[in-house]
Amino acid sequence: MALHFTSGVLVVVLLVVSGSMVMGQNSEATTDPSNMNTTSSTSAATITTPTTATTTTTTTTTPETSVTTDTTETTTEAIPTTEPPSTSSEAAPTTTEEPPTTTESPTTPVPDSKYTVKDGNLTCVMVEGEISFTINYLTAKNETKVAKVKVPEHGGKASGTCNGADGTQSITISWTEEETSSTTFTFSKSNDNWSISSFTASLYLNNKTFSDSAIAGKMMDLVIYSSLNPFDVAVNFSLNCHSTISTSNVTGTVEKEEYDLPLSSSFSQIHIEAFNEIQNEPDFVASVHCAADKTSDIVPIAVGCALAGLVVIVLIAYLVGRRRRSGAYQSV
Repeated sequence: MALHFTSGVLVVVLLVVSGSMVMGQNSEATTDPSNMNTTSSTSAATITTPTTATTTTTTTTTPETSVTTDTTETTTEAIPTTEPPSTSSEAAPTTTEEPPTTTESPTTPVPDSKYTVKDGNLTCVMVEGEISFTINYLTAKNETKVAKVKVPEHGGKASGTCNGADGTQSITISWTEEETSSTTFTFSKSNDNWSISSFTASLYLNNKTFSDSAIAGKMMDLVIYSSLNPFDVAVNFSLNCHSTISTSNVTGTVEKEEYDLPLSSSFSQIHIEAFNEIQNEPDFVASVHCAADKTSDIVPIAVGCALAGLVVIVLIAYLVGRRRRSGAYQSV
């Protein structure tokens, strides 16, 4: 009986051992696929985003013992990487427009046609206009010719004085053509009026103008008795004369010998001022006009009367002609 008990115990032990071994094999067999699935699932989770976590429950039943294995599959959710938006900054093309270069032609300054004499800020004497001298001369063939010498309206040199020793003022205009020529105005003042007291000239008779004359290359001195009217002008006023004023009251000498052929002088568009007392006044002050600029009323009155008489004559001729035509129609 003891033998039977021992045999029974041995059978039970063998059954337990064999059962444990079978259960261990089944457990390993169950665990391996689970690991494979876990790896595969993890790999898939890496590819597909986002991925949900999966839990697999495997139940293995053996003849005697039931073993339940819970395998939890842990998946790591890959955080999507957000790439910063690609910024492509295209630099706008910069076009720098060059300003158009304008080359200004140099302006030629207009020469001043006034000849002036100054004393500090005071311009006491001014002369502007056309001044000329007419000279009759004999040629080598004993023919009489006429030449004109003009004072340049600009380009000459002016000199003079505002405070002469005898209370006069003067201006000398000089210019050069082969040799120096000049003309001088002297002014005097009396009772707040000024006047031209003398007008002289010293002219070089150049070889070009007087080439066929015995006086060529010599100096001629002139004294001109001006006929500008009004003769007296108020202080701080100028004398303006647009008309051409000529005078033949001129005497001349050549090398201190009296010149016996006709001589004359003329002014045109002349403007003269002396004894100006206004400081810092570079231009002519208020002016009075010469008598030649004042047109007489007789001329327009005479023209008007002539036109009125012409109209009356035409009207009478028209009426006479019309009466004659109407008388001819009645006789027919």
